[in-house]
Amino acid sequence: MNLIRLIYISTKNTLPEGEIFRIQEQARHNNARDDLTGVLLFNRTYFLQYLEGDREQVTRAFTVIAADTRHCKVNILHVADIAERSYPDWSMGLLDSASPSVRGVLNEVLPGGLFLPDNLTCESAIRVVQRTRSLHLTH
Repeated sequence: MNLIRLIYISTKNTLPEGEIFRIQEQARHNNARDDLTGVLLFNRTYFLQYLEGDREQVTRAFTVIAADTRHCKVNILHVADIAERSYPDWSMGLLDSASPSVRGVLNEVLPGGLFLPDNLTCESAIRVVQRTRSLHLTH
């Protein structure tokens, strides 16, 4: 299997209350079927998602994700081959940037701790994702 990781950021469209949990459930179902793992970080305005798995499956999933009307301005920050998964047990973790533990990570990594597209480089996105692996979250 040729494993890759893909990280993107997008702008959230207005979502009904509780929609973020429906997104997570849909992702869990699809990712379990397609042997994908990862995490979704969100705030009031943006999504930052990390996906990992077989190159073909990640590419196929991202094509569907990019066309989803619940977000826009989808921008790939990073794609790379990986030797092993960072989130082998997470079909789709969910991180709210307002939670104190995630805020701590953002404050360490991003200028002013602000989760904004202009603050995210490929390297900082990877650092955010790597530092969140040890957090307790819904996965």
